[in-house]
Amino acid sequence: MLQSNMDGAQCLLGHGATACTDVTGFGLLGHLVEMVRPSEVDITLDLAAIPYLDGALETVKDGIVSSLQPQNVRLRRAIANLAEAADDPRYPLIFDPQTAGGLLASVPEDAVEACVAELKDLGYARTAIIGTVSEQGNRLEPVTLIL
Repeated sequence: MLQSNMDGAQCLLGHGATACTDVTGFGLLGHLVEMVRPSEVDITLDLAAIPYLDGALETVKDGIVSSLQPQNVRLRRAIANLAEAADDPRYPLIFDPQTAGGLLASVPEDAVEACVAELKDLGYARTAIIGTVSEQGNRLEPVTLIL
């Protein structure tokens, strides 16, 4: 929220990003699903790789969530391994609505390391690779969570 996404967006374009959105009120999962469905791909999302704000996990463990979170939780139907994922303490955070929560982008595999390094050099210190894209499978749910 303290840094414009403009330089980050230009960097992502320069590294061949094929999809990008800002993470806002629909939370990480909501915006991810918006990208995945029309692209007809599946996603593996690594919960441990997501850069959470300091104190976020403790807040959720105490039962404190945003007032918009219950609306976003309806998107849980997009998660293939929901039964096991729902017990993970980080699980509620993928539904948390954000204000200027950063950018979520898909970058070609051969460009991702250089892109991440450049984003960090530009001051986006919390840049992280949080998942991988694969061809669409036969299942209805496009997202698998790595716990």
